[in-house]
Amino acid sequence: MLIFEHCQFLIDSPIKLDMFFNNSRYFKQLFHFHPGIEMIFVHEGSGQLILEQSIYEVKPGTLIFLKPYQPHYLQMQISPGKPYIRSLIKYETSYFSENLKAFPQLHEFHEYICSDTSTAQVQYVPEWKRFEQFLQENYERLQRHPYRNQMEGNALFLVTILHYLYPLWNTGNVSKQRRQAAAPTVAKMIRWIDENYEQDFQLEALAQAVHISPNYASHLFRQTTGKTIMEFLTDRRLKQACILLKTTSGSVQEIGEKSGWVNFNYFCSIFKKRMGMTPKQYRHH
Repeated sequence: MLIFEHCQFLIDSPIKLDMFFNNSRYFKQLFHFHPGIEMIFVHEGSGQLILEQSIYEVKPGTLIFLKPYQPHYLQMQISPGKPYIRSLIKYETSYFSENLKAFPQLHEFHEYICSDTSTAQVQYVPEWKRFEQFLQENYERLQRHPYRNQMEGNALFLVTILHYLYPLWNTGNVSKQRRQAAAPTVAKMIRWIDENYEQDFQLEALAQAVHISPNYASHLFRQTTGKTIMEFLTDRRLKQACILLKTTSGSVQEIGEKSGWVNFNYFCSIFKKRMGMTPKQYRHH
């Protein structure tokens, strides 16, 4: 099931901090996307992230930068001796961008990592223990001396993080995480779905494109991602529908067709089932 995080938190709290949290007990492996930015830093834990057309290794020191409306699937190997501890910052892009206008260089950097398709969204921070200490010291300072306006303090905290990361990005010292080599065929399948989601889906066409049998394609995809091909395809179509509903004035039926659903009633039904509201309600939410 694809989980969409409603944007109410963006209204009530446009910058939300959830730092050094042991998420082992509450973590669920779900496809997920949201209207704002998510920045995740992994303190403890290992697993993999499926993002767009790639599969990445996740380990301590990994920094993940997720853009609005990007479906992602984080799989963590959690056990009593292997917790998942992470820091999470969620924020509404335009709100924070306004705060950055007083810092032109950082503002330009933020626009780059938010909009440039070539920027690496999964990074490994060099000497990450130093970055972890930096986060802890600044967050503890914020907790000891809170601002009367909480959002001002949260915005300043986020600015300090960008200020720390900018020279590393600028000099190339933050390294892009390598894709896992274990499932290059699945990466090709994800890329094919991303390029053909609006077309009538035929498993045989996908299997032929990656040179394996349809049965093996289904088995390999589920074995690697934990999801079926159709679940992943539906998630990709929903992502496109959500973007079009928020950014265009086309009719709901037109948007359903452009997102890959020929049957309008089925589009409305699956949208409401997955998103918790009708396409029209989502557009005005």
